[in-house]
Amino acid sequence: MLERISEIQGIGLLHDANGKPHTCRKATLIYGDNGRGKSTLATVLRSLSTGDASLIAHRKTLDGQLSPKVVFQFENGHKVNFDSGAWSEQRPEVLVFDSDFIERNVHSGGAVNTNHRKNLLEFALGEPAVAARTEVEKATAEAKKASEEVQAVVSQLSGFHSGMTLAQFEKLADVADADIQLAALQAQINAAGNINAISAKALPTVVAEPVFDLEEVFAVLSTSLKDVHTDAEQVVKKHLGKLANVAAEGWLSQGLQFSDGKTCPYCDQAISDIDLIKAYQTHFNASYAELKAKVTALQAKITTGTTKTIIDTVAQAVATSAAQAAAWEEHVPTEPIVFDSEPAIQALQELRDLISELVRQKQSSPAEAVGSPDDLAKAKKLWEAVITPLKEANVAIKVAGDLIGAYKGKLATTNTNALQQQVQQIHAVKRRHQQIVVDLIAKLGVARNEAEAAEKVKKTSREKLDTLMVATLSKYEKSINILLTNFGASFSIKGMGANFRGGAPRSEYGLELRGKAVPLEGGPPSFATALSEGDKRTLAFAFFVASTLADAKLPTRTVVIDDPMCSLDVNRKQHTTAVLKRILAGAAQLIVLAHNPYFLRNLRDAFLKTDSATPISLFQLVLAANGYTSFDTLDIDKECESAYFQHHRLLNDFCAGGSFDNIAVAKAVRPMLEGYLHRRFPGLVPKSLLFGQVVNLIRDATSPSPLVHAQNLVIELNEINDYAGQFHHDTNPGGVDTFSIVTPELKTFVTRALHVVHRGEALA
Repeated sequence: MLERISEIQGIGLLHDANGKPHTCRKATLIYGDNGRGKSTLATVLRSLSTGDASLIAHRKTLDGQLSPKVVFQFENGHKVNFDSGAWSEQRPEVLVFDSDFIERNVHSGGAVNTNHRKNLLEFALGEPAVAARTEVEKATAEAKKASEEVQAVVSQLSGFHSGMTLAQFEKLADVADADIQLAALQAQINAAGNINAISAKALPTVVAEPVFDLEEVFAVLSTSLKDVHTDAEQVVKKHLGKLANVAAEGWLSQGLQFSDGKTCPYCDQAISDIDLIKAYQTHFNASYAELKAKVTALQAKITTGTTKTIIDTVAQAVATSAAQAAAWEEHVPTEPIVFDSEPAIQALQELRDLISELVRQKQSSPAEAVGSPDDLAKAKKLWEAVITPLKEANVAIKVAGDLIGAYKGKLATTNTNALQQQVQQIHAVKRRHQQIVVDLIAKLGVARNEAEAAEKVKKTSREKLDTLMVATLSKYEKSINILLTNFGASFSIKGMGANFRGGAPRSEYGLELRGKAVPLEGGPPSFATALSEGDKRTLAFAFFVASTLADAKLPTRTVVIDDPMCSLDVNRKQHTTAVLKRILAGAAQLIVLAHNPYFLRNLRDAFLKTDSATPISLFQLVLAANGYTSFDTLDIDKECESAYFQHHRLLNDFCAGGSFDNIAVAKAVRPMLEGYLHRRFPGLVPKSLLFGQVVNLIRDATSPSPLVHAQNLVIELNEINDYAGQFHHDTNPGGVDTFSIVTPELKTFVTRALHVVHRGEALA
């Protein structure tokens, strides 16, 4: 509870206000004329409640020399100070209703905006909902922060996944040979753009395998003649040896053709019994000759079929095909085409040696069979060794040729756009798996998880606040409408609720005026035009009261209400008193600031009527030096006296021996008598008449006018008026100061005037 407003400096009119002599009690009523600083005091208390130093900074005394400073004293002498632009502590138990409350929470200039709805919701829901709202705001802030972190990482990744969504980019699997694939695709793209030149390139062709008919060779070698004498060959060869001429055998063979078998074709001698001639006949037999010819031909065949030139030719052909395949390498990578000639040459040499030896044997004995099956198998094996390197090379040539052929076929139907897309895809894959991107995506995953968790917390906290808002606002709407009814308002609120439009919770409600819905915004009609200023303030006051009375912490609250009667009619003033009594009963302290002393007096009386022991403090804001404001004592009863009562009391106190200003006393005589006559004869004495004219009206009265009953006072009243009139400017052109006042004389006329009032007759 606030015990003392000790000091306020440099704030509005409260430039050097001293409140130390004035104690604040459970009910503290502070009077002040309009423009004397009540709103400033209310703002200082609001700043104390919220800790908002800007409220005081905005009200700094314009022409003052003192810096803003406040000293409040709470229970047990605890002091709370505002100095150097800040409060020593915040006192949220102080609740303030003033114009600032209305402008912040209800409307401003007749308009209701989003901030009004947000602030009203917070005030209406009280601390439990404020805590829940704080959770929502914290969760919302965390969710926003997490979302911003996600967006920040997404932004960092934006330059890496152009042409595709981030989700597609994230799913790209790594490609181990990305560069190789890119090179191949680029080659295809280049090739597609130069298809004619590429298609003109030669394809590698399979090299024809050399042929050597070993079966035929061994068929000749294995041929034998049974009718040929065993030693004929030796005899003939011996003879030919004697001739020592390579042409001799041919010469003898030709000559034998002219023989009849009996005589020699050269000398005509008988030859039938000559052994040499018989040997000739056998040697030069046709079958024998044919066999010899075949054997002789074998040597030439071996020489031709086993020459190294065969290998060289094959090697050259393979090299040509390899070069042709290599020419396609940039488009169609192929396996190397290799021909190893050394094993082939070696095997061919061994084959030639083997067969040549067999031929020599056959030549020595043409009629005898030469060459075994094993020799044939060995020869075939050697020939296979000769052609195996070529076969292996031809396999590679065939594969390369097929690949190149397929590529040429595909090249004709190549879709360059599709290839470009593949290139872009692989480039995207490479970017996706750069370490910086891998790190960013990992960071994005963490941020997404945090954002998801924050959204869940936000949703949970919102649901909690929603539940609290629905329950609280339903009761709040009912309480407000009861207050409005009791205030005699012609309108009510409807549909009180809340939503999260704009991201933060805010109140939502409508008005119903004489059965018609009135929107808060838009129109016409609208809140701004349909309600009077009194209606708007009444609505704001109803909002404040409903929330305050429902506050679970009301027993600890100091409730401050600035000018509750502003713009209110009589009926609403009556219910305002009733409402303030309820607040006083429930709160730790009620402070009411008002410019109407009669309302404060009635409020005090109402409090005392309810509980005569109610601790009540009354003081006021008064004019101080230089037009500023300070605190002073207040006699509320005296302040509320009518002029008649004030004058009557002044004259009584003077007669009782009090010390007063004689001129003030003298000037009070005639107004007191006028008041007496107006009250004795209500409605019969016009207020426009001067006192002497009133006396004449009584003097001239006739029955049945009640004024005739005062005719016994005419002489007395005239004598008193003659004395008192000299102290009034309206009857004394010379001025009041032209007469000196003798106290005994003054006292005599005051006594005579009081006697008229008390007895209704002249003093004897």
